[in-house]
Amino acid sequence: MDEYSSKRHDIAQLKFLCENLYDEGIATLDDSYHATLDDSYHGWVNDPTSFVNLQLNELIEHIASFVMSYKIKYMDESDLSELVEEYLDDAYMLFSSYGINDSDLRRWQKTKAKLFRMFSGEGICTTMKT
Repeated sequence: MDEYSSKRHDIAQLKFLCENLYDEGIATLDDSYHATLDDSYHGWVNDPTSFVNLQLNELIEHIASFVMSYKIKYMDESDLSELVEEYLDDAYMLFSSYGINDSDLRRWQKTKAKLFRMFSGEGICTTMKT
């Protein structure tokens, strides 16, 4: 993002980055899915120090930096930036722990769903016009 890019371009770039984080996160979960000793608990064993998780953290930091620039450039767009920050917080909490349970995953997916509804225009109709 630079000072000359349009709002539409900045939002598209932010959406792409958030989609990429989701895709990479899901791929990480698919690789580390574990059904434990009994069938009553299904969860993920996670290594926050693994190369994949370190890459996820770098992506989260990159998006956070982008959002800070977005907040400075578009001071009136606090709803979008706050929701992206919530999505990043949920992603960080999810992938920085050693075990991931279904409720943590559902919280991250719920935040993602709200964010992507906003990206699709349900929450930022006036934003997308400029």
